[in-house]
Amino acid sequence: MSEKSARIQDNRSPWSRFMSLNGSAVFLATIAVMIIFEVYLQIARGSGELMFITPSNLLGILKQQAYVGIIAFGMTLVMITGNIDLSVGSMLTMMYCVTAWIMMSTDNGLLGIFGSLAIGALCGLLNGVLVSYVKLNAFITTLGTSSIFSALALMLSSGKVLVIPDNCDPLFQVMGMASFGPLHILIVWFVVVALILGFVLSRTVYGQQLYTIGANATAARFSGIRSKRNTTIAYVITGLCVGLASVMTMANVKSSNPQAGSGKEMDIILCVVLGGVSIAGGKGSVWGTIIGVLFYGVLSAGFTQIDLSESQKWVIMGLIMVAVLSFDALKERGVKLWKRK
Repeated sequence: MSEKSARIQDNRSPWSRFMSLNGSAVFLATIAVMIIFEVYLQIARGSGELMFITPSNLLGILKQQAYVGIIAFGMTLVMITGNIDLSVGSMLTMMYCVTAWIMMSTDNGLLGIFGSLAIGALCGLLNGVLVSYVKLNAFITTLGTSSIFSALALMLSSGKVLVIPDNCDPLFQVMGMASFGPLHILIVWFVVVALILGFVLSRTVYGQQLYTIGANATAARFSGIRSKRNTTIAYVITGLCVGLASVMTMANVKSSNPQAGSGKEMDIILCVVLGGVSIAGGKGSVWGTIIGVLFYGVLSAGFTQIDLSESQKWVIMGLIMVAVLSFDALKERGVKLWKRK
């Protein structure tokens, strides 16, 4: 039976094999949107040279969205288990303040880096324990911890912008300011985290167990999989990703606004869902999330260049999220939107 299935798979056309890959449709949509923005800018501004599809612009988009992508990779693990984390935006805001406070108080780069990672992991552990062991609803629980993290951010900053001195520890500055030729350090961190978590999901027993938990939690429990522990670890990894993102961003911009991460959870969830991760759990990949991050980054940069207002951007992003979630829900029910002739 397995050989027969393999032959059937091999007999599919290259296009069918490509379209079966996670995030393939969003990848094509990303290319289409890039072309549309380029054509619009050429018509509107009449330049004879490329204005949007340039290496420097694309690397700039990836650099700008690197911290969103890193958190989205952690969120991918959580959502594969069938859960969600609505606190990542407020957690990011709090971690900005924590990172700034540590660096302003100690000017110790190593302490700033590991302190931020440790506190991020503790925040993820709190969410994981409440969801997995106390068995609270993930949506309501992380919405509640989101309020806690927002309040702590305001308390740490006293409602003011925290500024890290320009002459802070060079070790800390390297986290967000170094470059390797045309590649900024933020892009390098993005790639490194993607490779690590991509390997965890696709090549380790832990990763396969996350898929099983999301697909059928009851079957996972009877199979001897420690669902509570594994789900909690996924939340801790998300907290670590938030901690790393905060260090990267603070080392790059050197200032913390107590409202800086507000609403970012929606951007992160949108990237993950666009990448093919099912809201119901059990399906998705880090590689698909990369495509979702790129699509979101291209849209954001394009909207800025064609001078759309912030409210118009939010309307379009909201429509995209509703459309993607609706399509995902229909697929889960087995509804076919078109039939093959």
